[in-house]
Amino acid sequence: MKIRSLPLFKLPPGQDLILFLIKQELLGTRFLNDLQGVGFGGEVFSMDLGVAILSLMGFHDRTDELWEWYFETLNAFAERVNLSEDTTADQLALEFYVELRGRN
Repeated sequence: MKIRSLPLFKLPPGQDLILFLIKQELLGTRFLNDLQGVGFGGEVFSMDLGVAILSLMGFHDRTDELWEWYFETLNAFAERVNLSEDTTADQLALEFYVELRGRN
């Protein structure tokens, strides 16, 4: 992942793993949604990295409300992923990270 800092934004050390997991979650969700869109059930291929992501970000109380928000937000971001352009996924992973930080 290439994004380490933006002009007015720096990530704390150790956040690369979280960004990597978020990116993989976004790519996987987009792929599975596309499979479902053409008639394939992709549930068996789901990675479901949400528990790891939320745990690493300090979400200890993972309520049903949090999960509902997480999956709605994940799907909204995954819709914006361009599978043929890796930089889009990098940028969206960072934006999703910021959304999660705002929720915590």
